[in-house]
Amino acid sequence: MEKYSQLDTALPTVSAEEFYSQYIAQRRPVIVKGLLDDEAFKGRSWTDLDALSSKAGDRDVLVEPMHPTTQQFGTDVERVAVKFRDFLQSLRKDKGPYHYLTTQYAEHDPDALTVLPPPADALEPDFPRVPRLMGNLCLQQVNLWIGRSKDGSTSGLHHDFHDNLYCLLKGRKRFVLFPPSEIQHLYSYGKLDVLHDNGLISYTDAPVRSDGLPVRVALKTKVKALEEKLDAAPKGKGKARVDTKERQALIEAYEQALDELAQYTLDGADGIDADDEVDDFDALMAGLGEDDGAWADEGALREGGVEEEDSESSEEEETEEYPEWNGINADSENEDQSTGDEPPSFSRIPTALVHNHLGLSTTAVSSADKSLDAFPKYKEAIKPFVVELSAGEMLYLPASWWHEVTSTSTGTGDDAVHMAFNYWFYPPNRLDNFDQPYEDSLVWEYIRATNAPKQRATDTTSNKRKKSEGEGSLKHKKSKKQH
Repeated sequence: MEKYSQLDTALPTVSAEEFYSQYIAQRRPVIVKGLLDDEAFKGRSWTDLDALSSKAGDRDVLVEPMHPTTQQFGTDVERVAVKFRDFLQSLRKDKGPYHYLTTQYAEHDPDALTVLPPPADALEPDFPRVPRLMGNLCLQQVNLWIGRSKDGSTSGLHHDFHDNLYCLLKGRKRFVLFPPSEIQHLYSYGKLDVLHDNGLISYTDAPVRSDGLPVRVALKTKVKALEEKLDAAPKGKGKARVDTKERQALIEAYEQALDELAQYTLDGADGIDADDEVDDFDALMAGLGEDDGAWADEGALREGGVEEEDSESSEEEETEEYPEWNGINADSENEDQSTGDEPPSFSRIPTALVHNHLGLSTTAVSSADKSLDAFPKYKEAIKPFVVELSAGEMLYLPASWWHEVTSTSTGTGDDAVHMAFNYWFYPPNRLDNFDQPYEDSLVWEYIRATNAPKQRATDTTSNKRKKSEGEGSLKHKKSKKQH
């Protein structure tokens, strides 16, 4: 009997509304047999490394070396700062080791926390902010992934906190997928807080709402949105200037929102001293509303963190500065306790054991004293999906679906690299509403309005086509996404 299951497939020409109802709303992964059909998408041209270097070579990036013991990426190995063009040139060497370009994140300046980290910021003219296929989801971040591995390199089993549209431009990717509910069998480093109805996993040290917003960020955004509405509301007429009913209702809502924010902070729900933290709301709003001009060095978080500096003090600042976006520092209560260097969303089960159990080829290495006997609950897990993704295809993966990714190069010379581009979107929590996929309309209307100038700049022919068809989502050392 097969040890794993297969996913459904869809065409990239499917309407956004159908894609939402069949896959996004159902929280079902799907293979899309083609790349984006948006006129604005020119990602295919990036596979020419010379052309890619000419567009984005000046950008500073952090690249990840492979872990010398486990022979995999997605670990706590220190990232290396390089110019993007120098990294691309390094992939042309006949012999490795080859580093990996993974997720890039803004450093300590909250104003640099944006949704388009380098080198993607230099490539913005080549892709739509929100592809036609993804309808009305709100963008969280985009990233470019580039590496080289003839025999395959692995990310480790983990999950992300946002819906992922993964576009494979070159090479092959093999995904091993488990649904979020399998957290009970997969030995996460973090301690589960809640599994939301839409499948999003939240951990105790940094609770997130079902729409992917950290709780305090959402509360601050609500306060800011109500402030804006109050500024715009009529103040009444005459000398007395008695508040209108509308304005009085807004005042009451605003005061209640302030109370909720104050209470949340006083309760210490995130375990952080409020006096020591950066304003996460300002960081979010800076990312949504600022121009894309000022980009700082950023580190890998998901497939990878914030830039790692030499001093121990700066490392401590990292874990405190963006606690809700990146911290998620909960220690698991499982017996196989780690040193705390691994993100909560990673599995403790060695990748090699997962591959061997499924009969899959692997280059990952596990210590001789490790076996699946140390992880008895894993044997109760459902059959995973195993996806073989080829260049020119996409994978839609809902938030918190567990995945291990093996990346393989398929050619020689410049064709010896593997390359992917992905979007992360905030996970919808109003699953029966294509036009308004997020429940907290006040917060999301404010976020969308703040982001509107950027969104308008990408209102290309494909976006107009969508409207004509009636179609109406930090490394920090503690939180990585790997692909």
